[in-house]
Amino acid sequence: MFRRGSAAVPALLALAVIAYGGILRLDAFVQTYGPLDHPVWARVLTHEVAPLGASLRPAAYIWHRADRPYVGGDPINYLEYAREMRSFYQAHVREPIFLALTRGFLRLLSDQDAAVSFASMTGSLFTILATYLLGAALVSRPAGLAAAFVIAVDYDVISWSVEGWRDDVFTATVTLSAWAFVRCLQTPTRGRALVVGVVTAAACLTRVTALTFVLPAFVWLVFDGDAAMWRPRAKAAATAVLVCTVLAAPYFISCAIATGDPFYAIDYHTGFYRYAEGAPSERPMSAAAYIRSKIAQKPVSTLDIAVTGMFVHPFAIKWRGLEAWAHGIGRALSWLAIVGLIVWLFLPDGRLLLVILCGSLLPYAFTWNVGGGGEYRFTMHAYPLYLVAALSAVALAGRGAIAVWREPGRLRTVNWTRRTVRVSAVVGVAAGAYALYVVLPWLVAREAIVSGADATIETGARDAIFFGAGWSDSYVDGLTFRLSRAEKANVRIPLPARRMYQVVLRLDPVAPDRQHRVVVLLNRQLVAALQLGWNPDRVGSYPVQLPAEKVRAGSNELTIVPDVLVPAASVALHVPAKQAGDNLGVRLWYVRVLGTVPAPVH
Repeated sequence: MFRRGSAAVPALLALAVIAYGGILRLDAFVQTYGPLDHPVWARVLTHEVAPLGASLRPAAYIWHRADRPYVGGDPINYLEYAREMRSFYQAHVREPIFLALTRGFLRLLSDQDAAVSFASMTGSLFTILATYLLGAALVSRPAGLAAAFVIAVDYDVISWSVEGWRDDVFTATVTLSAWAFVRCLQTPTRGRALVVGVVTAAACLTRVTALTFVLPAFVWLVFDGDAAMWRPRAKAAATAVLVCTVLAAPYFISCAIATGDPFYAIDYHTGFYRYAEGAPSERPMSAAAYIRSKIAQKPVSTLDIAVTGMFVHPFAIKWRGLEAWAHGIGRALSWLAIVGLIVWLFLPDGRLLLVILCGSLLPYAFTWNVGGGGEYRFTMHAYPLYLVAALSAVALAGRGAIAVWREPGRLRTVNWTRRTVRVSAVVGVAAGAYALYVVLPWLVAREAIVSGADATIETGARDAIFFGAGWSDSYVDGLTFRLSRAEKANVRIPLPARRMYQVVLRLDPVAPDRQHRVVVLLNRQLVAALQLGWNPDRVGSYPVQLPAEKVRAGSNELTIVPDVLVPAASVALHVPAKQAGDNLGVRLWYVRVLGTVPAPVH
C-alpha cells in the first residue's frame, strides 16, 4: 500500500520497543506476584531487570498484589493441563500451543506456577513484534514502530499479559496471520505461502475459533486483488491451505477419534454459556447449533447482540490504556482507526484485513454479553489491527498532502466522479448501518414483549429512541439514569397489541423532602398518580397498569409529571451537565414492561 525504506534502523528500534515492553511486563509481574528466587535467570530478571520498569513507566501504572495467584479462572487450569500434557496433538478441551508453551516454562522455572505468566508474557512480546511487522508491511516501518510502541506501553495490554491467559498468544498469532496474508497478497510466492500456512496453523492450535477468520481469508486471498496475479495467488493459497492442514489437522483428528467431535474444544464450552443464560446445559451442543438456537428463539435480539459484539463493544473498550501517557490520545486514535477502517474498504490488502478482523471477532459476537464474555482479553487480538488502521489514515492523509504540495496539478487528473460515487456509497451504507443500530433496541424490546417476556427500557448509550423531550443526558452513579428537566418528560414504548399491559417504573425524586407525587399519562391520558417514597439504599419501584382502551398498537408515549420541579443547585446530585439554573424532577433508571400481567386483586 505504501512505500518502504531502509530496514536496519527500524529493525533495531523495533527490538528496543520489544525490550521496553518486556521490562514493563516484568515490572507488572513482580508487582502482582512478587520476584522469583530461582532459577538464576528468573532471579536476575525479577530482581535486577524488573525494577527498571518503575522509572520507565508513568506513576499511575500500579498493579496490586494477587493474594491467590491464578485462582478463579482459566490460568490455574492451564497449569494443571500443562503438567498433565502427554503429547502435543492429544485430544483435549484446550488447544495445544498455549499448554505446550506453559509446559516449557514449567521446565525452565523448576515447576513454579509463574510459568503460566511467562507463557502469556511471551505471547504479548510476540504481539509487539507482529504489530510492527504488520504496520511495516501495510503502511511503513515508522508506522509499524508507532503501533508496536502503543502495544508495548498500553496499560490494559500489560495488565492482561501477566495474568496467565492464552489470549496474548492468540493475539500474536492473529496479528502474525494478518501480516503473512498481506505479504502474500502483495507478492504471492511459495515462501510467503509457507509462512501463511504455519502462522494460521498456530492460530488454530491456540484457539480453534481461528477457523472463522482463517478460512474466509484463504478464499479472499484468491479472489480479491490484481486480476493478472490471480493464478499465483491461487497457487499460494493452495500451498498455505496444505501447510495449515498438515500442521493443524492432527489435533482435530485426535479429538474426533477420542470424543467423536473434531471441534470438541469449541463445542464443549457451549455448556458454560447455556448455564450462564439459565438454559438447559446437561446435554452436549455444538457451537453452530447453539448459535442457530439463539437465532431461532430471538432473531432480532441475536442480531442486536451480534452487531454490537462485532462492531461496537470490542472497539469501544480498547482505548483506555493510554491515558496515563497523554490525556485524550486513546480517543484520537479511535477516531483515526474509524477513518482507517473505512479507507481499507478501497484497498485490496485493507479489505483482506477487514475479512480477518470481522472473522476473528465472529465467535465472540454472539457471546460477549454472557458471563464474562465481554472481557477485554477476548477481543484483544483486534487491537493491533485497529492501531494499524489508525496509522493507515495518518499516513494516507500525510502522503496525500505532500503529493498535492509537490504537484498541485495532480488534483486535476483525479477522477472525482468515480471517487465521489465510491465515497457516497460507503457513507450511505454507514448511515444505514448506524440507523439500524439506533433502531435495534426498539425492535429488541418489541420482540421481547411479543414473546411474552419482560422488556426493560434502560437508560444508557442506546436509549435515544425511547426517551423524548424533557430528559437530561444519561449519567452514571453506580447505575445509569436520566433526570427529568421539564414539567413533562416522555418515554416512548413499543406495545405491539392493543391490550392491557403492566409497567414498572424504577425512579426516585431528586428532592424527597419536597417531591411527593408523580402523575403518569399514557398517550396524554391519565393512568396513575403515584405517591413517592424514599429509601436511600434502593431504587423506588412503582407498578403502573396500562388499560387496553388507552393503548395503541405500535409506539406509545408514557409521560411522567412530577408534582414540583426543584432548582438543580439545591439537589445533592453530582452530574457533569447540571446547571445551577436547571429545574429537575425525578431520576429514572428504567421502565420495565412485564410480559405477564398480574391478575387483579378483588
